[in-house]
Amino acid sequence: MMNCLRNIGILLLYLTLAPSASALADTPAFPGAEGFGTKTTHARGKPVFHVSRLDDEDKWQKVQYLQEGQFRWALAKAAEAGGGYIVFDVSGAIQLKRTAQIPSNVYIAGQSAPGKGIAIQGAGIGIGGKDNPAKNVVIRHIRFRGKAQRSADAFNLEGPGTENIVLDHVSISFFQDGAVDIVNGARNVTVQWCHMGDAVFSGTREKYHCEPNLLRSNVSHVSLHHNYYTHCHSRVPQVSENCVKDGFLIEVSNNVVYDYRKYPSNFDAVNGKGNVVGNYYIPGRFTHGDKGPGTQRGTVTGSNNFTVYVRDNLSVDGLGHDDVGCPGKDQDTCRGYDQWVTGARPDDSRPETDIMGKQGAIGPTPGVLDYSPKRFKDIPKITYIPAEENIDEVISKFGALPRDNTDKRLVKELLTRSGGWKLEMPDDNNTYEGKSRLDDDGDGMADDWEAKRGGDLEPNGHDLDPVYDNIEVYLNELAEALVKQAEPVAAQKAVLEADRALKRP
Repeated sequence: MMNCLRNIGILLLYLTLAPSASALADTPAFPGAEGFGTKTTHARGKPVFHVSRLDDEDKWQKVQYLQEGQFRWALAKAAEAGGGYIVFDVSGAIQLKRTAQIPSNVYIAGQSAPGKGIAIQGAGIGIGGKDNPAKNVVIRHIRFRGKAQRSADAFNLEGPGTENIVLDHVSISFFQDGAVDIVNGARNVTVQWCHMGDAVFSGTREKYHCEPNLLRSNVSHVSLHHNYYTHCHSRVPQVSENCVKDGFLIEVSNNVVYDYRKYPSNFDAVNGKGNVVGNYYIPGRFTHGDKGPGTQRGTVTGSNNFTVYVRDNLSVDGLGHDDVGCPGKDQDTCRGYDQWVTGARPDDSRPETDIMGKQGAIGPTPGVLDYSPKRFKDIPKITYIPAEENIDEVISKFGALPRDNTDKRLVKELLTRSGGWKLEMPDDNNTYEGKSRLDDDGDGMADDWEAKRGGDLEPNGHDLDPVYDNIEVYLNELAEALVKQAEPVAAQKAVLEADRALKRP
């Protein structure tokens, strides 16, 4: 009888402490995750796998073919276990020899790497596939630093059933095609606080192909917010007409776009809807210039009766170039003649809808690109920041932290309105060193951190939070510390000062 009562007591205690189904459903992947996909449960309740070496094998992604401690080995172990947390005991650049495939129910915690963090080189990251979907994936504080295969994407999200994906504070440069492409049925995706751009030779007849976000083929429910885009040819984003019809939804807000070609953001999904709020479009030397008074272009274009809610967006002027003398395939590498870019909406004196238009015409066009006076509430709300404040926030906090030299260079190029398209990968002299944290029990949490919280903790326990695993609390604190330590940047002031220093023709 006593044993029965004791067991009932234990059960009641468990039911009291265990999070409810509604609490789990409403919990973001981590504090600060916003938009579609952020209710993912990623690796909750799953084991921890350690990356302790930087080499890779050009072999199938199966445990028996790989060396313990390799990044690919950790992914293979997570696939066997039905998911897992992947933490890094080392810092440095992982030299992938083929695309790394991310399985379902995985949290890749780049913030766990010591010192200067982790970079990926040599090949890209695949999330899902046509016959192999991946669900519930979080990737944070990882850098892609190029040298990938010809015409390759840095991150490719693909396949029906690939959903609930969050990329947070990821830095992507030196890719050849797309930075984060979302294709062939993938949906419920958030890309936030990332850098995408600064590409290299594409390996195709279009030599410079920096096109960060292609969305096509039955894709929907995507949030792209608080990102920094640089030196982009186009596709910031490109929403193709073969996306979900009569139900496509997207949030493209609070992004900073520097040195775009001509029409950076294009929305063509049939009867699609999108919120476009607080973006800041800044021309660079490779932005096509306007050809005279009244020729300003909209930075948000579209067709197929796509409807956009726009608010608080800025598209400022500056010195770009005219594409005369750069016909056809040469437009992607030829800068042409210096020509002033007047922009569509440099300040609040012009209508919000001046950022909209079909190519060659400003403003809404019924049946082509229409305007909604209200935000679409069936798109998850994010924390909107006024554009003039948001540029400082994004440029201070974007990307994998702490900053490497590539991201530092991209900040400087914006502040001085410099830099441009390139075909060769520059040597930014990036180094990623750091001393491993002590983790004697191998649970993915540093020993000193656990000691401050009462001693040894189980990674999947809930001693510290009723919903988040103990290891999640640890990883969240690491990520929050990186953001707090980031150096503030007065980007708005510097951009305006650089603009005034330029001489109008």
